[in-house]
Amino acid sequence: MTLAVLALGAVLVAGNAMAQTPPTTQTPPPAAQTPPATAPKPTPTPIVLPPFPPESKIGFVDLQSVVAQSILGKSGTAQMEQLSKKLESELVGLQTKLKEAQTRQQTQASLLSEVAAAQLAKDIDRLNREFTFKQQEAQSEMQTMQQDLLADFEKKVLPILEALAKEKSLHAVFNVADSGAVYVFPGLNLSPELVKRVDAQYTSKK
Repeated sequence: MTLAVLALGAVLVAGNAMAQTPPTTQTPPPAAQTPPATAPKPTPTPIVLPPFPPESKIGFVDLQSVVAQSILGKSGTAQMEQLSKKLESELVGLQTKLKEAQTRQQTQASLLSEVAAAQLAKDIDRLNREFTFKQQEAQSEMQTMQQDLLADFEKKVLPILEALAKEKSLHAVFNVADSGAVYVFPGLNLSPELVKRVDAQYTSKK
């Protein structure tokens, strides 16, 4: 598996958590008083990296930051979030029906006829099975989309990274997260330049 795949996976894998755990409903908190106005936060100063040393034969990239900052990476994350919300809504709907049926069984058992009680038990069993199946289906959908996005990211970004490395006559480019280095000279960080080039190529084809 390539570094690009590992990096995008680290950013997008959080979307799978929704598919693996059942959603829970929460009671909205009571209305609170309007908080006093606060001063706007100052705009952060852009980080300016020192120039890349022309004699260096290695470079570093933070591929996770490339995913987080690039248009391509943000697009993939947005697609994952959109699918996650859709699947969560469907799971919440099933969960609500199941809870309503279980509540009816617990509170109205003595009021139901034998036939009605048996039918309600069957409905609860069916809803339980539907909910379990929907959870598994949601997880599969999330994994499939993640794999597709990983493949798309790799296909588009790796050639740009390779071209950047060749342009600088580098022998190797390491991912900061996997390099094991305790210190990296900031000028060796190719991430900002990679983000610029990925964005330029991505937007030019839209």
